[in-house]
Amino acid sequence: MIPCIRIFNEAGINEFRNYLISLSSGTNSSLPSLEFLCNDSFSTTATGLIEIERIKFSSKREIVLYVAEKIQQIEEPDVLYNRGLWTWLSAFFFDSVCPLVKGVRRPGSEVRHILSSNEWNRYYRHLLAAPVRFFIELDEMSRIYLTGEPDKHGDLFEQLASRNEYATSRGIIEVATLLYWDLEKNKIKKGARNKDTHPGVLRRLTGAILPQFMLTYDVNGMRGNEILDLLPFEFNLWKENSIS
Repeated sequence: MIPCIRIFNEAGINEFRNYLISLSSGTNSSLPSLEFLCNDSFSTTATGLIEIERIKFSSKREIVLYVAEKIQQIEEPDVLYNRGLWTWLSAFFFDSVCPLVKGVRRPGSEVRHILSSNEWNRYYRHLLAAPVRFFIELDEMSRIYLTGEPDKHGDLFEQLASRNEYATSRGIIEVATLLYWDLEKNKIKKGARNKDTHPGVLRRLTGAILPQFMLTYDVNGMRGNEILDLLPFEFNLWKENSIS
């Protein structure tokens, strides 16, 4: 029987938190059971009765596209911020977002799995909610966020997503894509993740250049090419190889 998407109540979230603690202490390596996930004491079925398969995904893009298609069918308010929903989805797809490596699961901080919807600096760290939201809001422009494995955000994701004023700004994501996305290889360009001591890398763009621009320009109201034209000499090499 294929289960339907459910929403944890506080008891379910606390039970899942205890499970994460047991993993961190090294006393457990099993997955959250379907009996727990579908237990009426811990969760309720989401409106719409959306069936969902427990697939193990190896690609962030694959899991994001799958989950996005499912959650857009849910008839609940504020779906993208529903704490019980995203925490349940993390538990359901736990083998993807916390895979077994050499017999051990390492969940890391609980905000990667239990959604904190009120604070952006915690929200964006959720391994499912944040990239799914970016895909829904940015569509194919979100591709720079969807690289790699489901259990890792990566440094490039961190540089863009950690700042609310950057995260879903279409102009900023577009200029980052123009500069650092290799269209032929369909992946982030080599060297784009280097430290900010390297000229023209993403850390320079997000950490030094864009904050300066924001003092003078309405950056969030600009197109990617308009921001591109303002960039200083150090970005010329990246601009020459951009996917215009």
